[in-house]
Amino acid sequence: MTRPAPRAMPRPVPRPDVCDPGLTRPDWTRDGRRDPRLLWLDKNENTDPALAEAVRSVVAGLATEPQYTYPEAAPTYAKLAAMLGLGPDSLLFGHGSDGLIRATFEAFVSPGDRIVHTAPTFAMYGVYAKMFGARPVPLAYRPSDDGPRLTVDEVIGAIRTHRPRAVFLPNPDSPTGTVFDPDGMRAIIAAAGDAGAVILVDEAYYPFHPLSVLPWVGAFPHLFVTRSTGKAWGLAGFRIGYGAADPHLARILHKVKGMYEINTFGLAVFDRMLDRLDAVEASVARLQAGKAAFLDAMDGLGYRTLRGAGNFCHVAFGAKAEKVHDALADLVYYRKDFSEPCLSGFSRFSATTPERFGPLIARIRAASA
Repeated sequence: MTRPAPRAMPRPVPRPDVCDPGLTRPDWTRDGRRDPRLLWLDKNENTDPALAEAVRSVVAGLATEPQYTYPEAAPTYAKLAAMLGLGPDSLLFGHGSDGLIRATFEAFVSPGDRIVHTAPTFAMYGVYAKMFGARPVPLAYRPSDDGPRLTVDEVIGAIRTHRPRAVFLPNPDSPTGTVFDPDGMRAIIAAAGDAGAVILVDEAYYPFHPLSVLPWVGAFPHLFVTRSTGKAWGLAGFRIGYGAADPHLARILHKVKGMYEINTFGLAVFDRMLDRLDAVEASVARLQAGKAAFLDAMDGLGYRTLRGAGNFCHVAFGAKAEKVHDALADLVYYRKDFSEPCLSGFSRFSATTPERFGPLIARIRAASA
């Protein structure tokens, strides 16, 4: 078919919020693939070889149906509900935690509505705020001797002052690794309800931080708890997230989902990994051991560390930063340039096994001599 010649016609005009010059997205034509010869500790993925082998065996054992059929999620909803001690009508699958966050905006946030979120935090809260024309109220973590700091009273004060339509609170938060204790979480969730706001608590790093508010969804009808399978489960490439809420809230969120909330192949893998919970828990234990060994070594070298509650940690190399970064350049990817004051000077490493951390520790020790 012959391609028509370009014509001088007006370009389509998007919604005003999408025209916001501050709403930008990464360049999708840029090749961002990482060198497979390096260790990938920059995106908080699960790089545990033993769990990767467990997932590979599940994938290898799949029948051919997931390749050509549309997803039927009800059996997996039932299996997950039994594991969580909830009814299937309280659950929602999504395209990662990100998809569930977007569903919350789609269901509850209108142009001009205020939303409360922490800062720094998962970037998509700010992106969706612009996309849906919301007015964000960012609550900034402050630097302190113990790392990034934000108090429960500050969060509750912002909710009471601004009376937002929605509150977004990762626990643990990223990139800070900070958490609020159960009493603080209960007070914040209650304050959001008193203000008439829906509150999304993102537990993407569960069970690295095992304290969860998910059992509370029956007590708080405005609470939506989301989780990822990209951290503990080693399924980042499948883009599977799930959320739990009071059945009435869950029904509202289901109204804005696409025709199918998850793909058949990913659903089949996750369904079978629910039967391999022991492999997931063992992987979490290995990564926690690796993280502790790495941080103990960094403490022994005299570097300042932040242990955090997620599957990552922070190290400040101080005056030896340039030398350490040079020593690690051909070994590992990691985050080393935080512009946020609360993390200034720190580098972030995703957790991996003790064996995989070993070469990093040796390089850093040599560079620090």
